[in-house]
Amino acid sequence: MPSDDVPIVLSGTISDEKLFESEIRASGRDFQYYLRLGRTFDYPAAKQMAELAIEFGNVSALQALAQLQPIATSEAISSQNGVHLIARSAREGNVAAPLLFFQLRHQIRGKYRETFRKLARATIIHSALRISGRGLRPETIQNVPFHPGLNEFDLDATLEETLLKPEYVSYTDIVGIERVARRKIGTIILDTSGSMAGLKLLTAATAAAVAAYHLRHDKYALIAFNTVANTVKSMDQHTTIDSIVDTILDTEPAGYTNIADALKTAYTQYERSHRYESWAILITDGIANRGGSPEPFARKYQNLHVLQTPGTHPQGEETCQRIALLGRGRHIKVNSYTEVPRALIRLLRHT
Repeated sequence: MPSDDVPIVLSGTISDEKLFESEIRASGRDFQYYLRLGRTFDYPAAKQMAELAIEFGNVSALQALAQLQPIATSEAISSQNGVHLIARSAREGNVAAPLLFFQLRHQIRGKYRETFRKLARATIIHSALRISGRGLRPETIQNVPFHPGLNEFDLDATLEETLLKPEYVSYTDIVGIERVARRKIGTIILDTSGSMAGLKLLTAATAAAVAAYHLRHDKYALIAFNTVANTVKSMDQHTTIDSIVDTILDTEPAGYTNIADALKTAYTQYERSHRYESWAILITDGIANRGGSPEPFARKYQNLHVLQTPGTHPQGEETCQRIALLGRGRHIKVNSYTEVPRALIRLLRHT
């Protein structure tokens, strides 16, 4: 790694390539800056800058080049140095690994594609486990005969049991309290459409992993949709978190959003539960541009919650609010995609 102590002095007129190179070395700019500066680069220039970005560990510059010149960037990153950079980012919890995988998965070939896929999966699952945590599951309370190890007892029920007893009371007359984690039954519905394919798919993959981990002892279904809906995991299917994340990693993003088909497909899983406590969570920006109105399908649900992702059109918020109202659920809006996984876990902890 070159020393950071070497000063960079600029004077006179400087080309975009030289400026880009100096900013890579300084590592002080964000993705959007590199995107603007590198928009005129041809293949050789982009590949040279990508190699330099790998050398200096500048992930933001690399992501910008991946969007501008994916083939040139994939050539540069398909190397041991490229793998080492992304592996280091993955260990640090940086989302560079999955985002670069989504950007370059059609260009990267051979052993490097599978390596980047594994690093993307590992980053997503690590992030999901950190967000999900343990405990904080809804509980049911039931009275049971007292036995050693119980920490609580029901005073009122114990008094009722002992009122007519002789002058002495044994521990067998004590009514204990046992707290049991309530099993959940629900359906997660993920929107994978839209133009922000990399960030949106990363959010969907992380949300899917969060749900899979939190609901690992429960009964749940997972639906992903864009132009059409796809059942990632059915209600009765046993699937690993790795498999679920891989399915999202392989999802082809589409610009169309068919919420009606998503709710229709999800309902076939939702109605299998045969329990009034069952729920569904729809994660979308609400811009439905395929499949007609989702409202007739929303009316079929009880406890259909909507987690609204960022969007620029007011129609999206109106649609999300309407779906939640018809589905007798809650509507929660987040301001950025990074908030989605934690908002989902809050919802899951109260279902």
